[in-house]
Parts: sequence; structure tokens; C-alpha cells
Amino acid sequence: MTLHPFVCSRRCERGQTVYSRFSLRALTLGVLFASYPALARDYFDPGFLGVIGDTTPVDLSSFSEPGAMEEGHYPVAVLINQNDAGLFTLEFKKNTLGKIVPQLTPTLLEKLGVNIAQIPGLKNLPVDQPVDDLPTLIPQANTTLNLAQLRLNISIPQVAMKPGLINAVDPALWDEGISALLANYTLSAGRSSNRSNSITSHNNNLFALLRAGANAGAWRFRSTVTHARTQTSSYVNQPSASTQSTRFSNTYLARDLRNLRSTLLVGESNTGSDVFDSVPFRGIKLNANEQMLPSQLRGYAPVIDGVANSNARITVRQNGNVVYETWVAPGPFRINDIQQAGLSGDYDVTVTEANGDTRNFIVPYSSLPVMLRPGGWKYELTAGRYDGNLTQGSRRSTFALGTLIYGLPQSFTLYGGGVMAEDYQALSVGSGVSLGNIGAFSADVTTSAAKFEENKKTGQSYRVRYAKSLTSTGTSVDLTALRYSTRHYYSFSEFNSQGYRLEDGVSPWLQQRRRSSFQTQLSQQLGTWGSLNFRASRDYYWGNERSLTGLSLGYSNSYRAISYGVNYSIDRMKNSDGNWPENRQLSLNVSVPFSVFGYSPTLQSMYATTSMSRDNTGRVISQTGVSGSTLNNTLSYSASQSLGNQGQAANSNLNAGWQGSKGSVSAGYSYSSAAHSINLNASGGVLVHRHGVTFARSMGESVALVNAPGAAGMSVSGGTAVTDARGYAVVPYLTAYGKNSVGLDPSTLPEGIDITQSNVNVYPTLGAVVRAEFATRVGYQVLMTLKRGAGVVPFGATASLAGLPNGEESGSIVGDAGQVYLSGLPESGTLQVGWGDGPDRQCQVRFDLKATKTTAERPVRELTAYCESTTNNKG
Repeated sequence: MTLHPFVCSRRCERGQTVYSRFSLRALTLGVLFASYPALARDYFDPGFLGVIGDTTPVDLSSFSEPGAMEEGHYPVAVLINQNDAGLFTLEFKKNTLGKIVPQLTPTLLEKLGVNIAQIPGLKNLPVDQPVDDLPTLIPQANTTLNLAQLRLNISIPQVAMKPGLINAVDPALWDEGISALLANYTLSAGRSSNRSNSITSHNNNLFALLRAGANAGAWRFRSTVTHARTQTSSYVNQPSASTQSTRFSNTYLARDLRNLRSTLLVGESNTGSDVFDSVPFRGIKLNANEQMLPSQLRGYAPVIDGVANSNARITVRQNGNVVYETWVAPGPFRINDIQQAGLSGDYDVTVTEANGDTRNFIVPYSSLPVMLRPGGWKYELTAGRYDGNLTQGSRRSTFALGTLIYGLPQSFTLYGGGVMAEDYQALSVGSGVSLGNIGAFSADVTTSAAKFEENKKTGQSYRVRYAKSLTSTGTSVDLTALRYSTRHYYSFSEFNSQGYRLEDGVSPWLQQRRRSSFQTQLSQQLGTWGSLNFRASRDYYWGNERSLTGLSLGYSNSYRAISYGVNYSIDRMKNSDGNWPENRQLSLNVSVPFSVFGYSPTLQSMYATTSMSRDNTGRVISQTGVSGSTLNNTLSYSASQSLGNQGQAANSNLNAGWQGSKGSVSAGYSYSSAAHSINLNASGGVLVHRHGVTFARSMGESVALVNAPGAAGMSVSGGTAVTDARGYAVVPYLTAYGKNSVGLDPSTLPEGIDITQSNVNVYPTLGAVVRAEFATRVGYQVLMTLKRGAGVVPFGATASLAGLPNGEESGSIVGDAGQVYLSGLPESGTLQVGWGDGPDRQCQVRFDLKATKTTAERPVRELTAYCESTTNNKG
């Protein structure tokens, strides 16, 4: 028998008695063991639960022991050492000791991360033979079933687990998904009118973007299509001018190569940026896919070494939060599988011995994006043709590129690579090192040789990077980099663009060759005094005396929910004459939530905002407005008014947006005495599969197609989607190669539909469309009172729908006063009721729900029916 949990929906009202098989089973256990202590064992006389005049008790022997249960198959959520391992349907049977235990096989235990090969009692067992008594094979191991929550907790000592598998996903679970067509779309249109010197001009623009693709097995096809159209006209006898363009880009075919932990791509893409600057290309690329690694093996984290005097618990904290915990055997230990948490910080390590003694030590670390832990590796092999669009034409050189990054002991990372083309070659080599409290450094040098006609120019580029976080002072140096290039150094992009004119609209400094570059990002937490953020860069170029400065210095804080901030910035403006004038701006902004004025739900998502800015020309612009959201944050709105001090026209703005389960739309209107404009925007996603078309919000790389037949209008995964009329929905953003829990909200179940489980786990590969199937039972939910003779059907009896297909059983336990809750019932049928062996302990109920109704106050149908003896029926 497969037993299913009862999922309470919105139809379960407060104060209404609704029973399920498991809720009543828990109640039964509570009654059974509420008796007085005896010399042998506690005993409860089930005769108290029988029908008046019936001397044969209800058979409740299955519950005679604490935690007891019936044998059978149960769908349970399995947790291994408190880590969720997924949903499994397991068989529970009595072992030789008479206890009902889950039938765990060596194959399943290995899938859960148990190191079967190192456990003598398990490695010699047949792979499909259930383990009769787990603690005898793995000392201190145990299993505990929480029947009310259908959760099986398996505890295994860390010494018996495979290393590096905490929260890891077995690659065998990775799902390539179904064949499907999918697309994200963005549409925007606007019309603006400007009046100057009694002349009014109009400008209409339209932009459309479609990111489309197709999945077939492990293959992923993707392409981006953009269309832009602009039309300008005026009332002065002049013809309107219009321009339009359609472009395809980023078109490629890709698939995973699991054995190599890599991804193969053919088409248009960009090279990586770990060693060389990224460049666009058309060709083929093979690169390591770090997402395939368990999260605790990605990036860089320090190795923690120590010695345990007993079976000790190792606890690692960062900023007060536990980020890792494990058990180790006596003797030296080494931990190298801690998940990376930021690029720098301190690990606070606590060793708790078996006798309770504790020791603490600190492991400081710093890292850079290029760094890997010892033994980690990343690589890229690319061959193709340069495909940049920065200039009007380019050299389109055919090239081959290779890079390798490898993590060495003692916190070193070595990296390097080369680029080879007909008239261009480059070689780079570098190393990064974590020096703990001092920080993390990396240094590299790149040599290039570029040939222009008969001229060959050779140069070098030197780069140093640094990062450090001081958690004790709240200071973080996110990344500081210094680069110097000699006069004749050319990056591959500069080589291909040299001598060509920039495309219209491109910033003029992008074609300049940098001589030196400095950039840094700092942040400082001031506790209750707020926080400071600083970003600065300075670039110098060969061939002119110009420099490019970028700076941003900001302070932010809040007082009684009122947030405010001050920011000073320097950026560049592009003039038509090719100059790069600096734009210096000081700004102040304040946001006041309406929640400070009351507790009304309407006020909780409304804000009054004001801002003021002043630039280096003395121009001051102030803006004041109101913004907020309503209808469960699906509708957003804002209204604002801006003013200036140098004759700028006062400008009024209105905006509204709707975020639905199938996409989003927004509109805006702006008006001043000199101009007015209106704009419309829409975005969303479309998924085409063999069962039809499903609309969604804009989708990420990996998505889930939910199928709950007949369950229309159900909220999925916290409101990210809503099932359509056929029960389909798309969960738009999933984590590739990891466990994703997809859930239905039982409170949104439609009338006449029930689900056997509300959550499923899926494990998509990158770009996959995976199915999330939910079994639904179409029928009525009924609270039925079962009469029998002068009384009612006894407490603890089981009631199930007769005539179900073989292997399918569904039922509930009868509660107090003969009440039983049943779901998925047809309009009419027969219930089979039993409370023991023998025909005199069986009866049948014929029911008809035509006359029953539901109301807002009573959303569950109610019925009183009579249970007739099966012996009488036979006679």
C-alpha cells in the first residue's frame, strides 16, 4: 500500500475537524500511550474505541510501540546528516528485531554519500539487498522517521561519508530536460515631441529583442535577434526621416561534456576574461564548467589543518555564522571543501572533543577571482575568427587561444595562456597567492607581437591585483588593480581595430590604447553610523595627453526607517567634437516610508522620495515624488516632479507597471512646457513543448515546466508562476547542476482538485527545461460522518474508495464521532470501511454528493452516510 500525506488547503477552516491518515495516526499514538505505567509495559484497551455493543476491539496492533507504523511504501523527504537529499518512495518493513525500518540498499546509501567501499559490512553486500540493521554495520548510525511530516532523518558519522559531498548533487541526478522551443522577448515603443522656436518635432522609436532557442537532449541552440526603428518628423515642410536595422547575434550551439566537466560551444560567443581580455569571436570553444563542481569546491578557500584527540566536531564560522561543520576521527585532519564565502575574511575554527573540551583558532584568508583551491583547475581552448563590432570593419583575424589555471599547495594559483594568429601572437603567465591577514596578490605579464604591413611591434603589459577584507574594522578592499602597458603593446582587440573608424554612438576613448590603468573599490561599514563606498579609476593613453577619470564616493544610512544618502561622482560626457569633458556631480537623496505614519497595509509599500543634484556648471536639479506597489506587489506606480535653477522646464512624470505570472508591462508619461513623451514596455517568455504553449515571465538559463493536470490557477514556487487552465506553468530561474525545490501552494488548490505531494526536486543542467510533475486527484473534498447501526463507525477504522485501479489505494482513518476526511471523491461511489479482520468488521458506504454544496464559510462538502455490513450485502 502506498500511503499519501493529507495536504490541508484553504478549505480547512479554523475550528473545523478534518482528519487525514497521518494526523489521526499521530492522535491514535497519543491516546495509546497516555495510560498509567504498568510493571511490564503500557497497555491501552482498544475496546474503548469500539462500537457500543461490539465486544471485538478495533485492531490497532500496528501502533502498540512508540513510533510504530504500518508496513508499506511511503513517499518521504530524506535528510542525510540534516542535509536534504531529495524525495524518495521507500518501503518500510519489519527487521529481525521486529522493528519497522526503511529498506536502505547499498546502492541508495552510496547515492546519499556513504563511503560504501570503506565499510566492510556494506561493501560485500549485494547492491540491491536491504540493510536489515544499519547501526550494526555503521556504528552510531541511525534512522528516524517523522511520520507527521513524512521526513526520514538518516544520521551517519562523518568518517563513514565520502569526502567533499556535503550538499553535493550526484551527477547521475542531472537532468538534460525535454525537447522544447523557448524565447524571451522585450518590446519597447515611445513617442516624444519637442518644441523649440515655434517648431515642433516628433520622434518615434521601436525596439524589439528576442532571445530564442531550442533544446534537444544535451544540445542547446540559442540566438538573439534585435530590431530597432526610429522615425523623426517636424511640421516644417520637411520629409520625415527614418532608420531601421535588424541584427542576429550570439548564435551558437552548445552542449555539456560531463566526463571532462566542460562545455563545448560552436558559433558566436566571447572568450573568457580570466587571463586575457575577453573578445568576441565566431568559432568553437571548449572550456571547463565550474558550475558542475559542488559549491564547496568552487573558487578558492583555505585548507584548514589540525589535530583531533578524539572523535571531534569541527565547526567553522565566518562573521558569526556557521559555514561548515563535520566530525573527524582522532589524529591529524585536513578540511579543503569549505564553500567560498566572499573573496576574503577570517574563518573561526572550533574543535570540540568527545569529552566536551574545546579549542579555537583563526584561519585568515584572502582571494582573487582567478584563484583556485589546491588541485582545482580551469581551462579554455578557442579557435575561430575575431568578430568585434566596435569599429566600422576590422581585421577579422583567425586565431587560436588557450588558457590554464591551476591551484597549487600553500595557497598559490598559477595561470597563463597564449593567443596565436597570422599577424599577432601573445603569451601571458602569472600567479596569485593568499597571504592571510596581509591580503591576496596576483601578478602577471603579457607579451604581444603585432605585425602591421611590414612593421612588427612587440610590447609588454604588466598587471598587479590586490584584495583584502578586514572584518574587525568593517573595511573591504574588493579589488585594486594596477596595469602598465609599453608603447608597442597591443591587446588582440586593439590589434584588430587599429586603423578603423569607430561605430556611431560608441564612446571615443574606447579606441585609445591604454598606457596605464588604476582601479580600486573600497567599502567601510560604520555600524549604526552607516556605510561608505568608494570606487575610483584613472586611465592614461598612448598618443595623447588625455586621461579618463571615474570616481564615486557615497555615504548611506537610515534613521527610524528613513533612509538617506550622499554621493559625489565624476564621469565623462561625449561631445560631438570628440572632446571628453568631465561631469562632476554632488547628489542627495532621501526616502521616507509611509509606514512611519501608520500600520495600514496600504502604507507599508508606499514611499515619498526626494533628490537633489548639482554639477560643475552650477546646474541644480531637484526631484520629488511618491512611489509604491499594491495588489501583492504586482502593480507598481510612481509620480514625480522635477525643477531646475537655470531655466530648465519643470518636468512631471507618471509611471505604472504590472508584473504578472505570464510577463510584465509598464507605461510612462512625461510632460513639460517644452516637451512631452509617452513610452510602453513589455517583456516575458514563451515555452513551446509537445503538450502545447506555456507563457511565463522572462526566463533564465534553466527552467522547470510544471505539470499539475487540472489544477488551474495554483501559485508555484512562492508566486513566481501560476498554472494555466491546463495545469502548466514555468518556474523561470533555476540553479544549474544543483537541487531546486519546486512547490505548489496548497492554499490555492481549485475546487475538486487534490495533490498527493506539494514539492518535487529537480536537478537541471545549464539551459535545460526539466519537468516537475505533480500527481493530482480530480474529485471532491468531503468531511463525511459514517453511521453504523445505532452508533458510528469506530475510531481508527480505515475508509477508502472502492474500485480504484490495481496498485492505487487512497484512504483515511476515521476519527472521533465517525468523522473522516476524504479527497478526490467522484460525485457518487462506494467506500470500503474496515476496523479489523473478518466480514463482520467490514462495511460499505454508498454515497452521492449531488445534493451537497460548498460556501465561503464551509468550503469542504459535508455528508452523513450509513455504513452497511458486507455480510448483509452478500446475503
